Amino acid sequence: MNSTWLFSTQIPFTDATRRERNKPDINMNGLGDITMSATYLPRADENSIWSRLRLSAGFILPTGKPRDNPALGDVAPTVFQLGTGTTQLALGANYFAPLNNDWSFYSGANITFPIYESSKGFRPAETYAFRVGISRSITENLKTRLSLDFSHGEKDELQGNEIGYTGSTVLSVTPALIYTINEDFSASTSILIPAHRRVNETALAVGPLWSLGLSYSF
Repeated sequence: MNSTWLFSTQIPFTDATRRERNKPDINMNGLGDITMSATYLPRADENSIWSRLRLSAGFILPTGKPRDNPALGDVAPTVFQLGTGTTQLALGANYFAPLNNDWSFYSGANITFPIYESSKGFRPAETYAFRVGISRSITENLKTRLSLDFSHGEKDELQGNEIGYTGSTVLSVTPALIYTINEDFSASTSILIPAHRRVNETALAVGPLWSLGLSYSF
């Protein structure tokens, strides 16, 4: 909107197949939970070390379809559904600072927690995420980035009871490339590589995760 306020929306679509004993048993595809957020730069107009501080707040809306029973499977049960069925509040703080003409530093922290449980009795867990990283300009349009990411999730609840095999703590390394197409468009690719994982009981854990992105500013 201006140098102080930024509004953003993330609209996820999912096409996933669950496997148990290496055999596919359940497929889901469709719209997930949409995230709408506002970011405030309290000192954007100042020429100080705090001018790159960003504070954010937003909601994760229950637009994805939840299941009557999201806990599915016998060997490796998991919470497998497009949406949680409940609105969640997301809060965050991020900081970016140039180190010299080529190198820059950034860090961030985020917390997400549900406001209420869904009509199916499902209550997603509180999640916490921390990130620190550096980036370097390779060319005028191409930038490389390397970050260390830590995430922790408590246990989900279903009908007032904790789902024992949910919850995890993951430490990952994420290299990325960002290409500026023009003043409005940029494209990115990254791979999240888990360096340490602790999951509860038989919960499923993601391996190396590729991401592709396209950003438009207007």
